[in-house]
Amino acid sequence: MIINLYPWLKNLYKDIIFSNIFKRKNFGLIINYSTNLNADNLIINLIKWLFCDYKINHYFCNKCLNCNLLNNNNHPNYFDFKNNNNISLDKVKDLNNIFLNSLYISKYKVIYFSNFNFNNKFINNFLLKIIEDSFYDVIIIFSCLNYIKIPNTILSRCYKYIIYLPNETYILNWILNNYKYIKLNFNKLTILASIRINDFSPVLSIFFLKKLWLLRKIFINNFNLIFSKNINKYFKLFYNNNLLKYYIKWFLYILLDILRFNRLNYIYYNIDYISIIKNFNNLISVDKIFLIIDKIFIFLCDLKNNLNLNKDIFYYNLIYNIYYLINS
Repeated sequence: MIINLYPWLKNLYKDIIFSNIFKRKNFGLIINYSTNLNADNLIINLIKWLFCDYKINHYFCNKCLNCNLLNNNNHPNYFDFKNNNNISLDKVKDLNNIFLNSLYISKYKVIYFSNFNFNNKFINNFLLKIIEDSFYDVIIIFSCLNYIKIPNTILSRCYKYIIYLPNETYILNWILNNYKYIKLNFNKLTILASIRINDFSPVLSIFFLKKLWLLRKIFINNFNLIFSKNINKYFKLFYNNNLLKYYIKWFLYILLDILRFNRLNYIYYNIDYISIIKNFNNLISVDKIFLIIDKIFIFLCDLKNNLNLNKDIFYYNLIYNIYYLINS
């Protein structure tokens, strides 16, 4: 019998299982989180436990027919819409046919919407019908960043659970104890910076240290290019389309640290580059920083609400705006 979960998910996993909500067969379950804490890891373990023929307490066997079908992504009674923020209504309506043709090798049918966006009212109404109608005999699981945006009609018919952020010290110790490569190659200040600029997500922090740390180092060491009167030199700072989303985020955290520099007892994001933050402290006015931060947040809202538009256009429009704000 096994369980394969990140440590910050284990207590929530047990809470959900021992809450007895699975005595019902037709309901919704919402898993809410504030940053990437790998909700998929929690939910796939819940689903394996649900389907397992030989589960004991909160453990599943990982060897029975249902477990093997799930491991091979081939279970006829499990349907997932992973990381798809723009699901069509027709695709969701196809679930009707799937339900009618599903096999009775397990007593549950489960649909999982990962990182779900509740903006489409037609999809919301259809899912509400499934939750309310006992004919479907199905469990719908949603994972999402902010359940406040979920329509009350759906929210009131779902069980709600929150994945809470681990604290900074816990994440630091977990990384040091589980990733020898990181422990040998990075000091504690660098690891702390990675945790803070990745919104206290252990998963994203690991990815950053393995894949993006050197790129951030180059970016910060060339940050003085934002003050260049030569727009071509300025654009060298943001030259890579595939990395623009990271550059914008790192840029934002540098600005926030500059604002915090002269204030006591503030936690710096870029704690490993305080000397560089100090150098830029007098090069850009507070008013301009606030204007730029305002532009970045407007940009992030526009980007989120216009899913079908070219993201590169949004990014470059923001970069131009920042350039003219700095040099005006």
